[in-house]
Amino acid sequence: MAETPDSSKYKQQFLKKYNELVESINSKHFEEYQRIAPKHRAFEIFKAGLLENILSYFNSIWDSTSTDEHLNILDLLKADPKNDSEKKWRPTGKSAEEQVRPLVINKLKWQIKMYERQIQFHKQQLERAVSQVELGRKKWADFVETRESLKVALTGELQDFKNIE
Repeated sequence: MAETPDSSKYKQQFLKKYNELVESINSKHFEEYQRIAPKHRAFEIFKAGLLENILSYFNSIWDSTSTDEHLNILDLLKADPKNDSEKKWRPTGKSAEEQVRPLVINKLKWQIKMYERQIQFHKQQLERAVSQVELGRKKWADFVETRESLKVALTGELQDFKNIE
């Protein structure tokens, strides 16, 4: 397949990265082996052979997997559709927004129903809590009243005991 400018741009980026990878290999990585065979030329031959093998393998994979084609399709999918709101050929003759509007309205209606149910549930929970609070207040008032009456009765009894003594 013929390479397009975009896909060759991607391919060139990969090739550049592979070149950088091979160039990043330096003789420090092979210091142990230099004692055995201290030939600087052998290291350069190794780098050249490695780059050649990587690039040939990369090119064969690139060509056999139709990568150019896939990249073009990916670029088409990534491109933003322009003027999507304008009328296009459709059986209804409506724009995409007009065709989707009933679905959006239906979704919003269901959301409103769900929120109404949630509000009703929270209202019932609040009413139960308010009634429990009122019942608790009533019990508390009864306890306070009983306490006060028992306190008055106790002070009266204490007065009677003091008078007897």
